[in-house]
Amino acid sequence: MGTTPLHCDTVVIGGGLAGIVATLELLSAGKRVVLLDRDSEENFGGLAKESFGGILVVGSDEQRRARIRDTPELALQDWLAFGEFDPADRDTWPRRWAEAYVNSSEGEIYRWLKKHGINFLPLPLWVERGDATRGNSVPRWHVVWGTGRGLMLQLIACLHNHPHRDLLTLHFGMRVDGLIENGRRIVGCRGDSEATNLPFEVRADSVLVATGGINGSIERVRRHWHADWRTPPQTILNGAHKFADGTVHDAVQAVGGNLTHLDRMWNYAAGVHHWRPRKPEHGLSLVPPRSALWLNWRGERIGPKPLVTGFDTRDLVTRICAEERQYSWQLLNRKIALKELAISGAEFNPSIRNNSKLGLLRDLIFGNHWLL
Repeated sequence: MGTTPLHCDTVVIGGGLAGIVATLELLSAGKRVVLLDRDSEENFGGLAKESFGGILVVGSDEQRRARIRDTPELALQDWLAFGEFDPADRDTWPRRWAEAYVNSSEGEIYRWLKKHGINFLPLPLWVERGDATRGNSVPRWHVVWGTGRGLMLQLIACLHNHPHRDLLTLHFGMRVDGLIENGRRIVGCRGDSEATNLPFEVRADSVLVATGGINGSIERVRRHWHADWRTPPQTILNGAHKFADGTVHDAVQAVGGNLTHLDRMWNYAAGVHHWRPRKPEHGLSLVPPRSALWLNWRGERIGPKPLVTGFDTRDLVTRICAEERQYSWQLLNRKIALKELAISGAEFNPSIRNNSKLGLLRDLIFGNHWLL
């Protein structure tokens, strides 16, 4: 792509889960789409491709088969209790999003994915059940067979095999850092090629930003650290996509976009360094074993109320950050580690990633020896 602007109906900025799903829908509507991604083509799919692949769904077939009674009304009550919405007007859109999500997750997400060849583990998981505050009342966390990697490879295949594939133009290694205005309208975007450093422009009737959050920039994480967590820890590990660095957030704000709630980030209390890092401060999110003792930086048991995973992740971060030094230890023996040790993400869940039911059953019965 050179300095001569491209023209299309819609330019989608970001080739992760949101960008690919939006592009599939736009192609089905007969729109000409240019999809720009900053990463290389081999990493097409974004952070979702590396993820465990869990999706919150209300009213799924898996829930019904497990006799789990769930409704959008119950899910919204849980969300409003757990979400700590600001009563001021600035939380109008987040609340509307919550309402839209619980009412449409079964049809517009779950059924849509099923239609595109995505299947789920038979039993939904029960996460974020709430501790001091009410959380999920029933299991709603649905894990994709194949993890996030399988999810993204399938959707990318759907993109390439779409009947209107000829309406799509893909460009990789494209760093978008500005939006183009014409009066009161946004009519395109601009940036530079990561490979050539040459500038480019794309002009479009509509511009869709799907570039993830800001957690790929540890500097921004520190800058927007939530007040409940005191000061940021000395060491913060990066489990986000390296290009989710807020560059396009700045571009949106520069043209008058309403940028809010950057302190409402989702962080984890139990991270370890990746021993083969692919980015600076590459971190892995442990799923803390429930039977382990969770100790503070001195090796003292945190209490009197113990830290237990699966109920309120944000509270775990709050309590670790309240310590004099903001890191912790988990003490466990081999028996606990074999049964309970887990790491989030596609890389460390090969049985699910490779659709191996026998492998998953083996790990559940005999323990996760290879991971230990």
